[in-house]
Amino acid sequence: MQTEQTTSQSTGRGYARKGATLVGAALLLWFVGVQGLAAVAARSGSPALLLLFDPGSHPDAGNKLAQLYLRSQHFDQALAIAKPTAFAAPMDVRIMRTLGQALQATKPAVAANVMRVAEKLSWRDTPTSLWVMRDAALQTDYPRVMAQLNALARRQTEPATVQKLFHASIGDAPSRLAFAAVLKDNPPWRGGFFADSRTNLPRESYPKMEALLSLLAGTKSPPSGAERMTFIDRMVDTGDVAMARGYWLRSFGISSNARGQVPYDPSFRAVATRQKGAPVSAFEWRIGPDADQFIAFRQTDQGYVLDINPAHDIAVPLLAQTLLLQPGTHRIDADIVQGSALQAPAEWQLTCSGSATALIRSFATAGNELSGVNITVPPEGCKAQTLTLMSNDRMSAQPVTIRSISVR
Repeated sequence: MQTEQTTSQSTGRGYARKGATLVGAALLLWFVGVQGLAAVAARSGSPALLLLFDPGSHPDAGNKLAQLYLRSQHFDQALAIAKPTAFAAPMDVRIMRTLGQALQATKPAVAANVMRVAEKLSWRDTPTSLWVMRDAALQTDYPRVMAQLNALARRQTEPATVQKLFHASIGDAPSRLAFAAVLKDNPPWRGGFFADSRTNLPRESYPKMEALLSLLAGTKSPPSGAERMTFIDRMVDTGDVAMARGYWLRSFGISSNARGQVPYDPSFRAVATRQKGAPVSAFEWRIGPDADQFIAFRQTDQGYVLDINPAHDIAVPLLAQTLLLQPGTHRIDADIVQGSALQAPAEWQLTCSGSATALIRSFATAGNELSGVNITVPPEGCKAQTLTLMSNDRMSAQPVTIRSISVR
């Protein structure tokens, strides 16, 4: 009898456990189902579906509904939803930002405080970053502006807007100082900023860019030669050649003696010792892209010389350099130490930079296009010129060696 009673009690407890398990499973399934539906509602953006969920219990759905009210400018409804949502998820930057936006219409001071809380929660929320930059600019807090701009650039968000703001950041002394403070840490977007400046820097910003580069020069990460050269090349491209040459002379420490040489480096000292891949300005000898097989520099007891070999059936630029010759007639002479000028495999050409208009030449000796070449620079439309040593297709061409060049 006692055994039957014990068995009955065990069976009752078993049924109770099973019942509790089933109820727990049902509640869990219901909870998961509700959470899943709330997530679906948040993704769908359906107001009718979103209204089914308590914003205090389902903050993602509540945040989505508050944003919909904001877009339709129903600020009271947005605020009514955003408040319990923010209490439910106070560490979510998106939800806090929505609350700040909802408060903006009626309580701007409170809204600003809320947005500053959102600022501290995350630097990965783009709308918050844009608000912070505006808020910081109104308070002339330039380091705070740059902190958010840095965040946007690191995330590669809003690239067109970011580049415009970068260019604006060099517009006055305080913002330049803040910008240089960020650049000195070599952020991953530094190269992109200078690359964009190479093609998009406005002409009116040239003095400001020079000021920024001067600030960087005093930091642990001074501007590289390539970064300086992008600025120089930009000025050359827009026709501000005199300004570009002046900056090149100052920033690369060209000696006062060398500054007066026309062309620069007439004895090939710099170009002969230049490392491959080194940045080269338009005001130095640039070696043509296909010229290595036709020219070579070598050192002699009297300095460096340039050996030129024939390039039959083709004409390629061997060397080129930008000059700033005054209007009038100028003469190009070459000190030929080996070979015949009348059989030289190369000749001098002078064109107006920008327009590439070739200037008419005359020769002191017929057939000698390498030394004793007279060229007249017109009074208008040719402020800068490109001097180019071109190979020729002369059938009788023989190798020739030049020690130096002069233009007077």
